[in-house]
Amino acid sequence: MNDQRQVLVRAESRRVTVPDVGGSRETLSYPGVTLTRVIAGIPDDETWLPMGDRPSEVDDEALIAALREAFLWRIGLH
Repeated sequence: MNDQRQVLVRAESRRVTVPDVGGSRETLSYPGVTLTRVIAGIPDDETWLPMGDRPSEVDDEALIAALREAFLWRIGLH
Protein backbone atom coordinates (compact mmCIF):
# COMPACT_ATOMS: atom_id res chain seq x y z
CA MET A 1 0.00 0.00 0.00
CA ASN A 2 2.84 2.44 0.74
CA ASP A 3 3.90 2.49 -2.92
CA GLN A 4 0.46 3.86 -3.81
CA ARG A 5 0.71 6.76 -1.36
CA GLN A 6 2.25 10.06 -2.39
CA VAL A 7 2.64 13.46 -0.81
CA LEU A 8 2.66 16.40 -3.21
CA VAL A 9 4.11 19.72 -2.03
CA ARG A 10 3.27 22.91 -3.98
CA ALA A 11 3.81 26.59 -3.42
CA GLU A 12 0.70 28.44 -4.51
CA SER A 13 -1.48 31.42 -3.72
CA ARG A 14 -5.07 31.42 -2.61
CA ARG A 15 -7.34 34.28 -3.62
CA VAL A 16 -10.26 35.67 -1.65
CA THR A 17 -12.67 38.30 -2.96
CA VAL A 18 -14.28 40.52 -0.33
CA PRO A 19 -16.49 43.62 -0.42
CA ASP A 20 -14.66 46.85 0.40
CA VAL A 21 -15.93 49.98 2.14
CA GLY A 22 -17.08 51.65 -1.09
CA GLY A 23 -19.33 48.75 -2.09
CA SER A 24 -17.03 47.33 -4.77
CA ARG A 25 -15.02 44.14 -4.38
CA GLU A 26 -11.35 43.62 -3.65
CA THR A 27 -9.32 40.47 -4.31
CA LEU A 28 -6.65 39.52 -1.79
CA SER A 29 -3.93 36.97 -2.53
CA TYR A 30 -2.26 34.84 0.15
CA PRO A 31 0.87 32.82 -0.67
CA GLY A 32 1.18 29.42 0.94
CA VAL A 33 2.17 25.77 0.70
CA THR A 34 -0.30 23.02 -0.20
CA LEU A 35 0.31 19.44 0.92
CA THR A 36 -1.82 16.92 -0.97
CA ARG A 37 -2.05 13.28 0.10
CA VAL A 38 -2.67 11.01 -2.89
CA ILE A 39 -3.67 7.33 -2.83
CA ALA A 40 -3.34 5.38 -6.09
CA GLY A 41 -3.35 8.61 -8.10
CA ILE A 42 -6.48 10.05 -6.43
CA PRO A 43 -6.21 13.05 -4.07
CA ASP A 44 -7.38 12.01 -0.60
CA ASP A 45 -6.66 15.03 1.61
CA GLU A 46 -5.25 18.52 1.24
CA THR A 47 -3.73 20.95 3.73
CA TRP A 48 -2.90 24.56 2.91
CA LEU A 49 -0.52 26.53 5.14
CA PRO A 50 -0.15 30.29 4.74
CA MET A 51 3.33 31.62 4.08
CA GLY A 52 3.69 35.30 4.91
CA ASP A 53 6.39 37.79 3.99
CA ARG A 54 7.81 37.53 7.50
CA PRO A 55 7.17 34.00 8.75
CA SER A 56 7.33 33.50 12.48
CA GLU A 57 8.78 30.59 14.39
CA VAL A 58 5.19 29.41 14.91
CA ASP A 59 4.65 29.41 11.11
CA ASP A 60 7.86 27.42 10.60
CA GLU A 61 6.90 24.90 13.28
CA ALA A 62 3.42 24.45 11.74
CA LEU A 63 4.97 23.69 8.34
CA ILE A 64 7.47 21.25 9.84
CA ALA A 65 4.71 19.45 11.77
CA ALA A 66 2.47 19.21 8.68
CA LEU A 67 5.33 17.85 6.56
CA ARG A 68 6.24 15.33 9.25
CA GLU A 69 2.64 14.08 9.51
CA ALA A 70 2.31 13.83 5.73
CA PHE A 71 5.55 11.90 5.34
CA LEU A 72 4.65 9.52 8.19
CA TRP A 73 1.31 8.95 6.43
CA ARG A 74 3.24 8.28 3.19
CA ILE A 75 5.17 5.40 4.76
CA GLY A 76 2.12 4.03 6.55
CA LEU A 77 3.04 5.04 10.09
CA HIS A 78 0.16 7.43 10.61
